[in-house]
Amino acid sequence: MKLITETSHDVELWESKSKVPYIIGVFSTAEVKNANGRRYTKNILEREVNSLIKEKINTKSAWGELQHPSSSEVNLADAAILIEKLEWKGTDVYGKARLLDTPKGKIAQELVKVGNIGISSRGLGTVSESGYVNDDFNLITYDLVSDASNPNSRFVNGILEGVDFDIPKKLSLDEAQLEYINYNINLIKKLLN
Repeated sequence: MKLITETSHDVELWESKSKVPYIIGVFSTAEVKNANGRRYTKNILEREVNSLIKEKINTKSAWGELQHPSSSEVNLADAAILIEKLEWKGTDVYGKARLLDTPKGKIAQELVKVGNIGISSRGLGTVSESGYVNDDFNLITYDLVSDASNPNSRFVNGILEGVDFDIPKKLSLDEAQLEYINYNINLIKKLLN
């Protein structure tokens, strides 16, 4: 099997009342061709997300690294995040991951605070000639990365729980952008519960 990775940059940073930083946002998208030329059917991605929730998230062992390694194994010495929640919204998988207080986690915290970073799925499987990921796909985890391949997910933005966020005055927002912002605010509130 081949290592398959997909990237999303539409996640945000927030910090809990105990000052624990998290990222939240779109982790994966089904039924959309990504920059790598691959598509995931919702059935396959849903099966794998549910498996990850049951086997790793519910047991607090869904570790992710800073940048994809060349191996399918998660190296705990390189752990940067702990994925705590995944849920579906249409064809998007929204997630919440804690940024760890590990050497790689501290680097990730700084990167998220000052710039753009993405979240990317890592799994094993094969891809059909039509570009669809085959039924043998096995989702391993999500890692923080620099390059996005998921067209529905662009950039990681910083968000801290309990902190007000102002939209920079130099931005001119149209109605669709405001709707997107309000949607994400409501999603953040839901994920915090």
